[in-house]
Amino acid sequence: MINQGLIKIFDYHQILESFFYRELEKYSDEFSKMQKDLFPEFSRKWVKDSFHQWSRQYEYPFVIDSIENLSKKDGRILDAGSGITFFPYYLKGKYPDATIECCDYDAGLEGQFNKVNERLKQKINYFTTDIRSIGKPDGYYNTIYCVSVLEHTNDYECILKELSRITSEDGYLILTFDISIDGSADISLKRAVELLNAIDKYYIQVPNKTLIEQSDLKSSETLTTNYINSYKKELLPWRYPYLMFIKSLTKGKIPKFLLRNLACYC
Repeated sequence: MINQGLIKIFDYHQILESFFYRELEKYSDEFSKMQKDLFPEFSRKWVKDSFHQWSRQYEYPFVIDSIENLSKKDGRILDAGSGITFFPYYLKGKYPDATIECCDYDAGLEGQFNKVNERLKQKINYFTTDIRSIGKPDGYYNTIYCVSVLEHTNDYECILKELSRITSEDGYLILTFDISIDGSADISLKRAVELLNAIDKYYIQVPNKTLIEQSDLKSSETLTTNYINSYKKELLPWRYPYLMFIKSLTKGKIPKFLLRNLACYC
C-alpha cells in the first residue's frame, strides 16, 4: 500500500516515476482538453488542472490504492466536496460496477457534470449539499473519499460525524488534508491533532494512523510547499502570491509570510 501519514519527499518521487502516475496523468490531460471545450469558463473559478497540483499527485494515487486494498469495488463511492475533476470518471472506468457519486456546495456544477456524462457516456451522479448534512440514509456508502477539503472548513467534527453516519459498517473514509507549518493558513498543527483524534470517535479502525509532531512538519524528509517551490513551482496552488498578499492587506490582515508553507496528511 502507498504510505499513509505525512507525505514524504521520497515517497512523492516514487509515485512520480511510476506507470500508475503516467496513466493518471494521461487521463487527466485528456479530461482537461475536453473540459476546456465543454465549459471554458471553468478555470476562472476553479483550478483548471487538478492533477498537476503539488499534493494531488500523491493524493489521487493514495485514494485509488486505498480503494484497491480496502474497499468494495462494486459498491457506492462518494467524492465528498468534489468540485469537478477527472478523478471520479477515472474511477468509473476502473470500477465500472461501482456507483460513483459526487457532492459539493456549488449548484452550478450540475450542468457541467451533465455535459461530461453525455460526452463520455458515463454516469457520475452529482448532487448539491452541505457536507455537514448530506441527506443520505445511514450506512449508504461503502467508501467515501474527501481530498483536501477539510482545511477549507471550520466544523471538522460535525463533518466527520456526518460522513461516519453515511458510511456502511464495513466501509471506509479515505481522507487527506493540508497542514499549515508556519501558522499562516488552515489547518494548524493543533487543529490537525484534534481532527485525527476526532476520527477515532467516529471510525472504529484507523489503519496506521499516526499523530503529528512539530518535528515531523519541520523534517527535511517531509514534502512541503516550500520544497515544491524549489522543485517545480508551477505545481503550487497560488499563481500570484504577491496579489494574495496585497489582497490580505486590503482586508486589514497582515500576512506573516508571502508564500504559505503547507504539508499534506493522508
